[in-house]
Amino acid sequence: MSKISIKKPKKYSHYPLILDESIANKTLDHFCALYNETYPIKIRDIIAKNRCKSLLLAIFSNSPYLTKLLFKYPDFALKLLEEPIDTIISDLFIELKRNGKSTQNVNILMCHLRVAKLKISLAIAYSDLAGIWSLNKITGTLSDFAQLSLEITVNFLINDALQKGDLGHKKSRKTSKSSGYVVIAMGKLGSYELNYSSDIDLIVLFDTEIVKYTGRRSVQDCFVKLTQKLVKIMSDRTADGYVFRTDLRLRPDPGATPVALSMEGAEIYYQSVGLNWERAAMIKARPVAGDIAAGNSFIKRIRGFVWRKHLDYAAIADIHAIKSLIHEHHSHAAIKLEGHDVKLGRGGIREIEFYAQIHQLISGGREPSLRVAPTCLALEALVLSKKLNKEQSDILQKSYVYLRTLEHRLQMINDDQTHTIPRTKENLLRITRFMGYLNISQFETEFLERLNCVNRIFNNLLQDTNQTRKNDTNLFFPMDTYHPHTLKAIKFAGFKDEKVIYKLIQNWQLGRYRACRTDRARSILKQLVPDILKAFGQHADPDAGIIKFDDFLSRLPSGVQLFSFIKAHPWLLDLLALITGVAPYLSNQLSRNPVLLDSVLSAELFKKNSSLEQLKSNLNEQILAAIDFQDTLDISRKWSNEGKFQVGLQILKGNIDVNECTKTLSYLAEASLTSMLKVVSQEFERKYGVIKNSSLCILAMGKLGGYELTTTSDVDMILIYDATDMNAYSDGIKPLSINHYYARLSQNFINGITALTGEGKLYDVDMRLRPSGAAGPLAVSVESFIKYQSGEAWTWEHMALTRARVISGSSVLEQKIKDCIFKVLSQKDRDQNNLLSEVSKMRQRLIHSFSTNNIWEMKHIRGGIIDVEFICQYLLLKYGAAHPEILKKNTLEQISSLTKARIIDQEISAKLYKATHILQSIQALLRLCLDNDNTEQKKPYALLLNLAKRFDCKPEKIEKLILNNQKFIHNLYSEIIETPAQKMVPVNSNTPHKNRK
Repeated sequence: MSKISIKKPKKYSHYPLILDESIANKTLDHFCALYNETYPIKIRDIIAKNRCKSLLLAIFSNSPYLTKLLFKYPDFALKLLEEPIDTIISDLFIELKRNGKSTQNVNILMCHLRVAKLKISLAIAYSDLAGIWSLNKITGTLSDFAQLSLEITVNFLINDALQKGDLGHKKSRKTSKSSGYVVIAMGKLGSYELNYSSDIDLIVLFDTEIVKYTGRRSVQDCFVKLTQKLVKIMSDRTADGYVFRTDLRLRPDPGATPVALSMEGAEIYYQSVGLNWERAAMIKARPVAGDIAAGNSFIKRIRGFVWRKHLDYAAIADIHAIKSLIHEHHSHAAIKLEGHDVKLGRGGIREIEFYAQIHQLISGGREPSLRVAPTCLALEALVLSKKLNKEQSDILQKSYVYLRTLEHRLQMINDDQTHTIPRTKENLLRITRFMGYLNISQFETEFLERLNCVNRIFNNLLQDTNQTRKNDTNLFFPMDTYHPHTLKAIKFAGFKDEKVIYKLIQNWQLGRYRACRTDRARSILKQLVPDILKAFGQHADPDAGIIKFDDFLSRLPSGVQLFSFIKAHPWLLDLLALITGVAPYLSNQLSRNPVLLDSVLSAELFKKNSSLEQLKSNLNEQILAAIDFQDTLDISRKWSNEGKFQVGLQILKGNIDVNECTKTLSYLAEASLTSMLKVVSQEFERKYGVIKNSSLCILAMGKLGGYELTTTSDVDMILIYDATDMNAYSDGIKPLSINHYYARLSQNFINGITALTGEGKLYDVDMRLRPSGAAGPLAVSVESFIKYQSGEAWTWEHMALTRARVISGSSVLEQKIKDCIFKVLSQKDRDQNNLLSEVSKMRQRLIHSFSTNNIWEMKHIRGGIIDVEFICQYLLLKYGAAHPEILKKNTLEQISSLTKARIIDQEISAKLYKATHILQSIQALLRLCLDNDNTEQKKPYALLLNLAKRFDCKPEKIEKLILNNQKFIHNLYSEIIETPAQKMVPVNSNTPHKNRK
């Protein structure tokens, strides 16, 4: 045991002095008057003896709080002045234990605890001020009282749970000892070093192997509620004050976990993702209430986490960072008396504590003798292990006793949890006299001498980390305060609310997210923080951008791979800032699969000059490496996702024209679907065989057919089959007729596209454009298709055919379908009045179904993309017979072909082309940025900036640009279709409208 910390000094140098004798004497007279009717002579005799008077006068003139307690409990005060202090404390403990056992009412229990706390506080303060007890006796007694309070409270709550039927243990005086529920003390309570106005830091755990839960909810819910009651009993303020402020934030991942945790869950956390600061905290951990045996067993099980025999680079770096944090926290300020923090300031208590703890973290795993909790005992152990010389140990221990004594005096004045030397002369003089100094100069001389000695020793600890900050870009995020240098750096980077951003980054370094829970991930991320601040600080809205990046990090399954990738290619941070700030679709893709960033470095394949054949060849080459069918599904999805991601980036950055992007996306889909049909067919044939001289083809419709896919588009298609013998059966183990064969193959094909695997789905599929819509078979014969399109199809289905194209199938079948489509679209005897009427009515139905006034709804708003498509498709059907050369698949190409055929005026065409291109470009970007959600009229400023750059205008002018183009398109639609249709005599339909797409 440390001689310095255990034995009181021969001459007590901090006996308090009187601040104002006049006030002190008047207060003493009032105090003596309390005994006029009981012990008027006795009180005067007691006060006249053994320096009692001078001590009382010092208390009355320096401590309003202790003065209040002496007046509140005069009988106890008298006892304090005449009886041995050890006896008084012992009696208080015995009385509290007796009251705790007999009490069954929570309010009475709270009263007993609070009254006991006030009396014990007074008694301990008296012992401290009188120099009767050493520091260890003072802090030990405070810690013993806190432990007793917790034991009584936990026993009360466990018995209450037994009475309510939540627990099935046998009731006894020591029920809590075998309950499986344990309170573990951390920090100063854990090391018997509780100060005068300390919080108590606790972790609450339960062992599911021991707990006998018989309630109706869950054991977790039961102990969470019990713990909440524990905190309330301990910390709620009543007329009698409080017992202890209680802090549960040292538990594993406090931002995401309940206040009571299973031991199994806590053990998994510590062994897998526990942080080095948590190792430091666990050095002082000990069970203090409840099932002590279970608590000790838990601490034994995580011993390997706390006391590592071997430390990797990241762990060493973290320990160095702990030291650097303490060094940096106040390194900018000179050590001075006024306003200095005796706990956290330079040369303060924290530096002494961490001097011991850092050595323990590094060497405690190999040297069990260092595994001691109290600070002074740890310093003694370091001397014995030759890690600290005797002279330095004496300096640190003496300074520790001095600073803890000063800390107590500061807190005794008004029962404040303060550690700061006052700045005002009046209050500075008060603490000077309360510490036993004649004047401030005398106080300042000793205070500064001690702090400077501690600071010099601390600065030499791990000296290689205590280097000049000129070339060090690391930023520090201590838990209990805002680091001024870091706040300044965040502000300088361009952020408005630096404290919010500080907390956000602090959560990364505390391992709040899965991606940040390994030492390696946090180590890399810490190095990246300055670059992250720089990248997002240049964002249009830096605060919003980094908050979205934080959301992105929260969804990452792991972080090391991504962080390492960014570290190797720092320019990717600017790209990430753009993605997370503007494009949630890409951000979601990336959070699910961070490896997508790797594809950015090999994006050559998906550039605008990639041909369809190149894409098909590349995909097929990758599929050759597949082990089985499931592997093929994953490879196809991974390939497609990488392609969509890269094209999405090109759209976002405006690198290539939107036409090239949508064409590449359509090529990607075509390659994926063609390949998928091939591998599904091969898998299908193993069981059902083949039907000779037959074929299945994919007829692409809609956006896919028109080369206009966006990153979030589904694929519209019709599956058509043909055979030389329509009565044939397959030649497999289980033969199928041709109808059943292609129906099942089609279903398997669609499942292959839409099934969710670890890589997601390939595409959503829409088959409603097939003959007879959702009511029809998945695959139709070519004869049925031709017959339907030639005689039964509606006008809107012929409009859909303007974008239909075969993307897979035999050349013979492909030609049959092409001939059918051409014949339909170039029909010479089409009723032009009926065509106009049906087109107009179909548009009205869409308006009714998708009515919107939101100008950002590029597709369905009046004057939007649907109006352009209806104009083009109407004109193609009207003039297709006379001008078959106009039958193009892509909307912009249709506009051009209609212009060449002089069906649309060249000037009007140029405006229509430009307007359509603008709306399609905006739609493609919106799909990235809003993921098909355009419900909000007000768009993110970052999106407006992106559009403004694209269209060479100011952000506030974007809406006007959209409105002008929509107005032009709407007027043109009205001129070509709507107004002429309204002037027509109504045309009778031969068949009722089919309720399909």
